[in-house]
Amino acid sequence: MNFRPTLTLGSIIARAAFTAEKNDFTNHLIDRLLLLAISEPNSHAARLLQTLVGEATLAQLCTQIEHELSDVEFASNSENANIRSNFFTKIFDRLASVSVVGEPNNTGHILLLAVADPTTISAELLQRNNIDYQRLLVAMGTLSVDEDRYLDLILQ
Repeated sequence: MNFRPTLTLGSIIARAAFTAEKNDFTNHLIDRLLLLAISEPNSHAARLLQTLVGEATLAQLCTQIEHELSDVEFASNSENANIRSNFFTKIFDRLASVSVVGEPNNTGHILLLAVADPTTISAELLQRNNIDYQRLLVAMGTLSVDEDRYLDLILQ
């Protein structure tokens, strides 16, 4: 697999895995990843959405996603081990499916993944704001591909 996440993306995935395990979540992991990605200051995903819908609408999207996720049921303890063992593999495989070979993978790819999956809460909310997969791809071309990594390097 040719998947190279930025430090920011790797950190978000690790935090989502920890939260999923701690809270026994089995569903809506993409939504939870996206929420972490757009909550990360200056992440590629947050900048893309700010460009497309504005900062106020971005804040509303975060609130709507959080609200929708608050109604999600928890997994049973027997499913918890399955979450732990498969989380990283599934997320990395799915992110690799929306990535461009040879380009670094950043938080914008979580946004692509969420929009591409009609079962996510995020896809529905983004569609209401006229953000679809094609429009997102065009917007991704306007920002530096490796933006998450540049921010990570500045912070180190």
